[in-house]
Amino acid sequence: MSRIDPLLFQERHIGALVTRFQNVRDDYNRLTNPKELGKLRKQSAAVMLQAPTGIGKTLIATEVVARFSALDDVVWFWFAPYATLIDQAAASLQRQAPQLKILNIEHQRTPDELASGAMFVITWQTVAAKSKESRLARTTGDAGLSVDDLIAQARALGLRVGVVVDEAHHGFVKAKEAYRFFAEVLEPDYALMMTATPRDTDVASFAEKTGYQVGDSADWASITRHEGYQAGLLKLGVKTAQFLTGNNDDAALVDFEEVAMSECAAMHRHIKGVLASDGVTLTPLMLVQVPNGGAALEKARDYLTGPLKFPASAVKVHVSDEPDPNLQALANDPAVEVLVFKMAIAMGFDAPRAFTLAALRGTRDANFGIQVVGRIMRVHSLLQRRPGTPQVLNYGYVFLANREAQEGLTGAAAVINKLQEHTANTMPETVVTFTVDSSFVQVVKTGQTAAIFPPSDQTPSAAFVTPDSTDSVTPTENSGHGVVPMPQHTSALFPELAKTELTHGAHDGPTALVNAFKLDAEEQYDYPLKVQGLPPFVTEMLPSNPDDFEAQLVSFVDFSAVLADRERSRTKLVKRTVDIFETADTPDDADVWAKMSAASIAQRARQVAFEYPDVDNRQFLQALRKRFRDAIEAGGFDLPGSDEELTQQLELVLVRNPTLIRQAHKRCRAIQIQAVSVTLPLVQRSKFRLEPSKRNVYGIFPADLSPEELRFAEMLDIAPEVEWWHRNPVRQPESVALYRWSSGVGFFPDFLVAVKDRKTGGGVALVEFKGPQLQQYDKEKAGAVHVQYGRAFMVGVGAKDKKELRLFRLVDGDLVDDGLFEVGRLRYE
Repeated sequence: MSRIDPLLFQERHIGALVTRFQNVRDDYNRLTNPKELGKLRKQSAAVMLQAPTGIGKTLIATEVVARFSALDDVVWFWFAPYATLIDQAAASLQRQAPQLKILNIEHQRTPDELASGAMFVITWQTVAAKSKESRLARTTGDAGLSVDDLIAQARALGLRVGVVVDEAHHGFVKAKEAYRFFAEVLEPDYALMMTATPRDTDVASFAEKTGYQVGDSADWASITRHEGYQAGLLKLGVKTAQFLTGNNDDAALVDFEEVAMSECAAMHRHIKGVLASDGVTLTPLMLVQVPNGGAALEKARDYLTGPLKFPASAVKVHVSDEPDPNLQALANDPAVEVLVFKMAIAMGFDAPRAFTLAALRGTRDANFGIQVVGRIMRVHSLLQRRPGTPQVLNYGYVFLANREAQEGLTGAAAVINKLQEHTANTMPETVVTFTVDSSFVQVVKTGQTAAIFPPSDQTPSAAFVTPDSTDSVTPTENSGHGVVPMPQHTSALFPELAKTELTHGAHDGPTALVNAFKLDAEEQYDYPLKVQGLPPFVTEMLPSNPDDFEAQLVSFVDFSAVLADRERSRTKLVKRTVDIFETADTPDDADVWAKMSAASIAQRARQVAFEYPDVDNRQFLQALRKRFRDAIEAGGFDLPGSDEELTQQLELVLVRNPTLIRQAHKRCRAIQIQAVSVTLPLVQRSKFRLEPSKRNVYGIFPADLSPEELRFAEMLDIAPEVEWWHRNPVRQPESVALYRWSSGVGFFPDFLVAVKDRKTGGGVALVEFKGPQLQQYDKEKAGAVHVQYGRAFMVGVGAKDKKELRLFRLVDGDLVDDGLFEVGRLRYE
């Protein structure tokens, strides 16, 4: 597999996390009092990334590490949850970011290996347990320095320490000594914690035992299940089936485990047929989760290969206490149709072929339930963003043998659904304050004022909130942006099905339960367009690059004003001389000139020139060199004596003028942008019944509104100035987009609002709604101007009083509060 280009929502989180670390880096660089460094680390270094399994957390973290390593000198430690996943993680990192230097902890613990972007992929057991392996890693010997000495050496070389913790909840809980190693040995300057199952107790314990604060959930990078579904990475939902009897006497006579496996097998075979008839060459995978113990494993395997008629070669059993090295191969082998497992493999493997799960054991822990559900939530690459996919393939199916002990699965649904989408807070809550002779660190939360003098030592408190796993989920209770409620089929599912219809063994054709699932999957609600005579909308469209795009781009690069920079290869330094034996000696400063490193210039120049994935780097570099040579000749200068000298001069010009290519790319793409008309679908369909609206074009409040967006929509809905309003979707055929604001990045404002007496845009205003954590991150959007509708209004929650909606505008590159939002203000530009 080759490198994967991050999707739009992943790119947004990558950018926010890199910006967060940049701001922390700047605080480190400003700090002059070394005694305050530990406090700054503990208050600012750590940030949490929470997202459902399968959303791309590893991809996001890899890109953050790779990009930030070019902005600061950092050596990294990546902690995998299991030793058997180290090779898998290292291979994934190397494939996604080949510029990273993956080191082996066993034999590459030497100072010579240390450099920015160097990374050790290990587990907590390697360094924070009493095993032989950890003792070797913590001891200096023939294999190299101890990890402790290695970290000290890295800091002596001017490197900072970064940490990525995969499945953070698991590593710290399983290895208690990890807390001490994290806080006392690693002392990371940057720490990215990743988890699909954040718990308030785990987060509070981490903060208490390490001193490192990650804030509350509003400060984290959070990704919703619905974002994963829209991107084609996750299924729309999970349907669960449980089996009920009329009385306890009947319950004692029914083998619910056999019933669950039988119905699961029937659904598995139905899905297999749907895939075949739809032309998808994919063999689905059926998962069977059994209680611990060899007898349960053998019983499940015998029933699968006996009454259910699966070939023995198609049924594999996993029994190790931790994921087996061959487990991933089993999950991907099309000859394997059924995988029987215990709790051990809830984490640590991908099974995008899996659609069905027969849960034979009790799952009371919601965190474990999230991991189990994650196994069947992923979408196989053959089905990602595939138009016309049968609806039955958009779900995973869980068959519960023991409904009384399945709180974990239902709790998992509640937790996953309540994740609210927001990027990480890009500004840490720390401020470096300078006094006459020193500097100190203080924590300043939103709305607070920084102190003038150092405060007394205090341990800041933080509130940690995790959704109650026992809460029921309804469409109005879901607060995450873009969250579609999880179908609730955990009690009296399809009561019309009689007990006699749930038979044992293999079935010829779909069972009654499979037919019921099929009907349920096809159910939908239609909401026709209500506004009569609605004119077509105007959107900006950016076509694909022409074949000669590199030549066009180069023609926009103007070297004429920067040719003098091609020989500016020196930089001024200050040489300070003191007599170490004379304590009162006044330092003697002198300016010196240093030659810049050709290798460093070349590396930085390539970062500047090769910033855009839509550009063929080889063709672009050839054309750029020719244009640079022509510019030198046209300016009357002597040409360089060799191609190598020409390239070095070009690299120096690019480094001295880092926006030269960016401005050319933006101008080149801008002339290609077209204005086209789009019309809304006559009907909007939903899997769920939506709340009615008076002024929405479809007469409903869309399901993907966050709580703050819903407040804004309700304000529009009752305002007499509003003729109609519409929730603008992202990257759909009917979407309204802006492209002139950036170098080819699409901006899809959240709302279109028809306002009475508005002169611009035929009376239609564009509104982008942003929460506090996104306002500065997306501030450039406030300067975007649509070819038809004018500038996009930026509306969000105020920083001081989060109950008020405020207007924001761009002033000198910063987003400033422009007063209380009133619908009437949308009349004016």
